[in-house]
Amino acid sequence: MHVMVVNNLYPPMMAGGAERIVAYLCEGLVRRGHRVTVVSSCGPTMEPYPSEIRNGVEVIRFFPPNLYWSFERSLKPGPQKWLWHARDAWNGAAGNRLRTILAKAQPTILHSHLIDGFSASIWARAQQVGVPVLHTAHDYHLLCPRAFLLTSDWQLCSKPRTHCRLYRNWHLRTTRYVDMFTSPSQFLLDMHSQAGLRAVDRAVVHNGIPLPEDGDKVRQQRSPESRSRFLMLTRLTVEKGVSTVLDAMARLPKDLPIEVAIAGKGPLEDQVRAAAAADSRIHYLGFVDGETKVAAMARAGHLLLPSLWYENAPVAIVEAAAYGLSLIGSDIGGIPEFVEPGQTGFLFPPGDAGALATIMTRLAQDPDALPALAQRSALLARRFTVDRMIDDYETHYATLLDHRSLQLAAR
Repeated sequence: MHVMVVNNLYPPMMAGGAERIVAYLCEGLVRRGHRVTVVSSCGPTMEPYPSEIRNGVEVIRFFPPNLYWSFERSLKPGPQKWLWHARDAWNGAAGNRLRTILAKAQPTILHSHLIDGFSASIWARAQQVGVPVLHTAHDYHLLCPRAFLLTSDWQLCSKPRTHCRLYRNWHLRTTRYVDMFTSPSQFLLDMHSQAGLRAVDRAVVHNGIPLPEDGDKVRQQRSPESRSRFLMLTRLTVEKGVSTVLDAMARLPKDLPIEVAIAGKGPLEDQVRAAAAADSRIHYLGFVDGETKVAAMARAGHLLLPSLWYENAPVAIVEAAAYGLSLIGSDIGGIPEFVEPGQTGFLFPPGDAGALATIMTRLAQDPDALPALAQRSALLARRFTVDRMIDDYETHYATLLDHRSLQLAAR
């Protein structure tokens, strides 16, 4: 099978977890004998970008004509962003570039992920040449121009403004060009369905990651003191709930032996540094990766995920479970789908620092608060492997191809 995968970024160009998941999928498909062609974007000054082979995956990049490259949008003023979105509503030039690539590559199926920059025109072009389209949503791009469903002051958006409603209605209308719509969480899928998703076939396909080879070793060697150590791996932004953790720490007795390590970069870095300077139990690690990240997870006993927005399926949850950490997370978005309360962690109301402080106190003082954590976390991690993710997508690819064969036979 020849699978063409479209994502607005592809390694080594990365902005978040979606690029990692797409790379795991593509390289895994290649290992199973499939041909994989990735179509991704680059900046205007990078054109013409040479095609390359990365770990067996053919990668083609081009700049979808617009005011700027989507990777640089955070640097642009609001008016420019709206003009960019207006063109991205239907980027015919990007669709035409893809049509040329489709004609040459002749893929069996088109699997799109993050399409901002390319626009839904790529779906229409694939349909025009008879290539089935499977789309995987990783965020709320089709429902919200900011992709977060948050207002400008970082509150959950319950009443979209007129221009946001127009944006949403248009993008949902374009999903009629999608044969199957998938999501890594039931919550994200339900949000799209309730908003008016046009794609008829829908499914949940959980993200998968390579489980660490040293996971069992770290789990077995974890110190009993880890039950009072908490780790937060995140972007230091408002919607990630950094302030909720700091407020919870301020509520705890100073003599309670608790340690909170916060790792990441972002606008709230100064706030975290100040809190660490004022409370020796708080440690700011900066950005961590590789061995430093593993060391942080090996030392901690619990992962904090105090999000204030509708999280989808954070990869950090599975990474932490693979190393035996529990999840202490907000009861919002897709997070509850990855927690067995009392078994692999606990949930608390978003933004409720008091409730979080109560959970942290219990975990620090009661060694039996999560008696089956080691076993249950290992089982949880094994549900989200790359092989299982690829199994599910291969099944859906086959279903779409069967449907297309039946359609052709009926003509």
